[in-house]
Amino acid sequence: DLTSDQKQKIADYLEWNALPENQTYRYDYFYNNCATKVRDVFAEVLKGDIQFDGSYVKTDYSIRDLTHSYLTYQPWGELGIEICLGLPMDKKITPYQYMFIPDYIESGFDHALLNGKPIVQEKVITYASIPETPSKNLFHPWNVFGGILVIAIGLTFFDWKRKKLSKWFDVILFAVTGAIGFLLLFLWLFTDHQAAANNFNLLWALPTNLVAAIFLLRKKIPLWLGKYFMGTTIIGNLALLSWLFLPQQLNIFLIPITIAIVVRSIWIYLFTFEAMVTSE
Repeated sequence: DLTSDQKQKIADYLEWNALPENQTYRYDYFYNNCATKVRDVFAEVLKGDIQFDGSYVKTDYSIRDLTHSYLTYQPWGELGIEICLGLPMDKKITPYQYMFIPDYIESGFDHALLNGKPIVQEKVITYASIPETPSKNLFHPWNVFGGILVIAIGLTFFDWKRKKLSKWFDVILFAVTGAIGFLLLFLWLFTDHQAAANNFNLLWALPTNLVAAIFLLRKKIPLWLGKYFMGTTIIGNLALLSWLFLPQQLNIFLIPITIAIVVRSIWIYLFTFEAMVTSE
């Protein structure tokens, strides 16, 4: 419900914003995205005349809680987001900050006042979303990572019986987790994505695993590598024991992978330790 003068100010601002020198901005997943920009245009142009009343929000959600509520039937999408983004996702936010979600842009304007009157005069529904239904798909993180854990345990038992290492599995497991670790470290230290900082997923995705995987390819495994895998065993166990108490809420789908890392790390350590004793 804007006056002609207010409409013109909005139009002028959008034209100014579309100029080449104003087109780009520093994107932030949660504080400066394509949804918050809609709110910010009105807040910037109308300044003190517009008030966003957040009293209708009765929840005390963190960014992660809000994200979860929209990814119930998208487990792989949820997993990808929660691996790449770190501790900032667990920050409790205000109703005003809820508006990084488009639904809350709508409800935020529904409860906004312009000069003491509701700013929304009329709503026209152009598209009504259809509720999602859970798909019966075997390709689910629980099934995939659970299967990897079963393979890890089975191979470890088989390796123990024959006193050998299934190097192919270990190289894949530690190379992939190490590569993920390098990605997380890069996002944290070398990009402007603040939400990727302080990522506790590095407890299971150690970047050094990639280096260890390379040395596992050698015909004769270096003895120091056994000590390294004792370290990954300790770190992995600490991560599992503190999973529910860490400042960052780690995705539970990753528990089987972390157990698989611990199981294989223990066996590699025992195998190299036994080889060292035998050589002496």
